[in-house]
Amino acid sequence: MKLKVSAIVAFIALFLSAGAPASAKDNGGGSGEGGVDDDRVYVGAYFEIPGSGEWSHFDTGVPENLTEYRFELKCFEGDVGNILCLNENERYCKAAAGGKLVYWFSRLKDSGQAWNPLSPDPSCIYAEKPRDIGDQIRETILNEFQSRPILPGTLALQPSPHTLIGAHTNFYVEATEQVFDFAMFEQDIRIVARPTEYEWSYGDGTVYGPASPAGGPLPPGRWGEETSTSHVYRATGNFQASVTVYFSAEYSINGGPMVPIDGRATVPSAPVAISVWKSESHNVADDCRVNPAGYGC
Repeated sequence: MKLKVSAIVAFIALFLSAGAPASAKDNGGGSGEGGVDDDRVYVGAYFEIPGSGEWSHFDTGVPENLTEYRFELKCFEGDVGNILCLNENERYCKAAAGGKLVYWFSRLKDSGQAWNPLSPDPSCIYAEKPRDIGDQIRETILNEFQSRPILPGTLALQPSPHTLIGAHTNFYVEATEQVFDFAMFEQDIRIVARPTEYEWSYGDGTVYGPASPAGGPLPPGRWGEETSTSHVYRATGNFQASVTVYFSAEYSINGGPMVPIDGRATVPSAPVAISVWKSESHNVADDCRVNPAGYGC
């Protein structure tokens, strides 16, 4: 049978006018009762604000309260606990340590009347306020962001796979915005990651960045022009060029407002091979129609 747990997570706080606050206590068996030694008794509860992951507090009692409250542990019959049920405690009451499933009852104070159930469903009680889920998410969201399978940008070179020594080789990267939806602490999380900066490694020991330009393609007739991301190789050889893309991100909880993540993810691209050649010019005297084997024919 599936256990249904009420949305309100109860927390007993008895504020006595003559002294410090005291907690309602379990009487050794399966029930507990709020202190009613004077008239200023508050029975407080912590509840989760729907869709936010945040906890708030309200008082169900008032000064000169005419109602008293009592709880019974769900997992006990008298002083005997049910092991399977106690395991459910750990599954459902995990917002703080020592959570217990209980049924709540109330009656007119000092009336001797029968106790009336407040709800057919059990609630979780804790000895202390549960940690805000929002706080837990904020503490771990950067690691979650950095562990997402962010696709690296695609590096392109013009010309490629060969270029000339001393000429401008155009570099650019195509990286896109990416969205990740997943669950964390039983909340629906969305992360939107955007490329913001790039660090270029040209393979010859030269590195440029991080810088914001992603570069862009040039038409073939303009190859060799200087661009914001172009590079001039000073030696011939075969090199492995690459780019590292820096992603910034925002996240939302349960469809709420987007909140910036304090930190970035760095994602390297696959390397691209480039061969740097040199060009030579010679005067040609032969007529290639007469001497097809002549130099330059």
